[in-house]
Amino acid sequence: MVLQKTYTAEDYFHFTEKLQDARFELVNGQIVPLYANEPLEASLVDYVLSKDFEEKQITTIFEMATQKHDILVSNLHGLFFIFFKGKPYRVYSQNTAIKISWSDSVRIPDLMVIEKQSETRNKLHQVLNPVLMIEVLSKSTQAKDKSEKLEEYQSMDSLQEYVMISQFEPRAIIYRKLNENKWEQQIIKGLDKQLVLQTLNFEMAMEEIYAEINWENE
Repeated sequence: MVLQKTYTAEDYFHFTEKLQDARFELVNGQIVPLYANEPLEASLVDYVLSKDFEEKQITTIFEMATQKHDILVSNLHGLFFIFFKGKPYRVYSQNTAIKISWSDSVRIPDLMVIEKQSETRNKLHQVLNPVLMIEVLSKSTQAKDKSEKLEEYQSMDSLQEYVMISQFEPRAIIYRKLNENKWEQQIIKGLDKQLVLQTLNFEMAMEEIYAEINWENE
């Protein structure tokens, strides 16, 4: 049996510092492109981490987010930014990593919300205590968003709500923490509905979340 090479959170940090034009997550010690499911070859990771690395030598093309994905993230960030003025919260989107404490995993949610005064990070600048996280589902990542990430996110003591937003129809799934061992699920469907974030005491109209999405491009 051939053992698969694994990498540390520090390896991941240095790797992403060198390849800043693409986004990656650390999943159980494997470096995985954010919009893919298969980890990178160890030879590529080792080269990037080596002192001989030159970015122009990298010819791999990494899958990127769709226009709908980016519009949805932009809309959500804008709604949060307006609502959070004068409130004790801060929103980060797409470039801020969180460390899953019990595993060798580092994730980059599409959006996360933290309480300003209690925000905690490790020495690698990875957030440790988000209160809410949002993922915009894509064809390539929705399986892990609904399984791997759901399990990891629900294991975080600080997290109160996890929201998945579809980019294929006006639909959202909310997981709310009821107590240490119990979560409830709510499905919201339709542009005429409201998405209620109980943790923040904030309602967002689905119509505003999906503003400027062109469904004719399906």
